[in-house]
Amino acid sequence: MHSEQFSSGLKLFTDLGCAACHRPELPIDLTGRGSGTQMPHVIAPYTDLLLHDLGIELADETATGARVPTKWRTAPLWGLGYRIKYQQPATFLHDGRARSVEEAILWHSGEAARARHGFLNLLRPQREALLGWLETL
Repeated sequence: MHSEQFSSGLKLFTDLGCAACHRPELPIDLTGRGSGTQMPHVIAPYTDLLLHDLGIELADETATGARVPTKWRTAPLWGLGYRIKYQQPATFLHDGRARSVEEAILWHSGEAARARHGFLNLLRPQREALLGWLETL
């Protein structure tokens, strides 16, 4: 992936609103043992570790078939490229029901409906740039 495609994919990820929940950076504090000082660090898990309502489409069902609305913890995207390349068959989304990254995006609804609709409105080269960028994580 060329650097221009990379930056285009990252910009689309942010512009679509994906970064609102799949936060590129997450600050963590590591307290220095015995020193009393805190050392701020940043990791790049592409998650906020929070629960979000992703709509009735992702609701679970009871044994009787009754829908049980659930909230889902934002799945970390780090390591996504490794899973795409080496996990066969690769599964995605919070519970593994999606068979591709694109399918996982299309399952999003509720709080993530805006991002899904934006993805659906992308031109083919834009979709390819975004999906290509996600493969680098």
